Amino acid sequence: MSAGIAIRTMKAADAPIMGSWAAAEGWTSETSDDFLAFLDHDPDGCLILEYGGEPAAVCVATVYGQAGFLGEMIVSRAYRGLGLGPILFDRALSYLRGRGCRSVSLDAVPKAAAFYETRGFKTVSLSRRFRGRIPPSRGAGVWPMGYGDLPKVSAIDLRAFGADRSFFLKRRLDQYPELAWVRLKEGRIVGYIFGRRREGFCWPGPIWSADAGRHAAFLLRGFAMGAGDVDIQVGVLDINTRAVALMRRLGFEEKREPSRRMALGEGDPVGLQPGLLAIGTAGKG
Repeated sequence: MSAGIAIRTMKAADAPIMGSWAAAEGWTSETSDDFLAFLDHDPDGCLILEYGGEPAAVCVATVYGQAGFLGEMIVSRAYRGLGLGPILFDRALSYLRGRGCRSVSLDAVPKAAAFYETRGFKTVSLSRRFRGRIPPSRGAGVWPMGYGDLPKVSAIDLRAFGADRSFFLKRRLDQYPELAWVRLKEGRIVGYIFGRRREGFCWPGPIWSADAGRHAAFLLRGFAMGAGDVDIQVGVLDINTRAVALMRRLGFEEKREPSRRMALGEGDPVGLQPGLLAIGTAGKG
């Protein structure tokens, strides 16, 4: 490694800085709290590269059993052009491989896709962003999620996502209970939705629907009740054609050029099941 470069794990005190970097990139879905969530989940996967003793880049590697996810790859604008990003990215990728991950996924902004291709990543799908509003209402069978629902929801999500992310689901319910809803049919959970608040909008996700569509529309209307008078922004994978069609049918408009969901390695990448209609965050699928 070049002189003056050191890689360390993140500390809680770093989170506000990392959040400000994400804001500077226009990543409105990611805040300092998201970095704290990653830190609470797996501090060894939260990596910061220092240059001359100062934080210069960040990358978060999340382990989901034999699958991994790379996110929050940012080089501070003051340190770009020095080749620091590839150094940190390769370390994060090595961390996932060392933890036994057979496949690794990420969401790439368009300008970064060519770099990830040099590391062997291939595009799986476009990752679109939609924004709009939907009339709030509480349809038949739609209920606020309670902690008693969480074990069943987590079990469904494990099958749908392909790995255990119950830590993040519980955190969403803890922080934004008004945005967490389930739909029941004959006493069985047939859909669920979680969400986060951001300045000026709410971000639903993940959303799961047993019928990959109809339940999600009911859930989004319940979500709108909890969200209040703000826009709703949704991340949708392009290969999920029913999810894309649903967003357009509800009148949501696509915002900015889509990112790319990319994957490397053997086995199926996580998060591609058709019942999953919205990603939780670009940082962890």
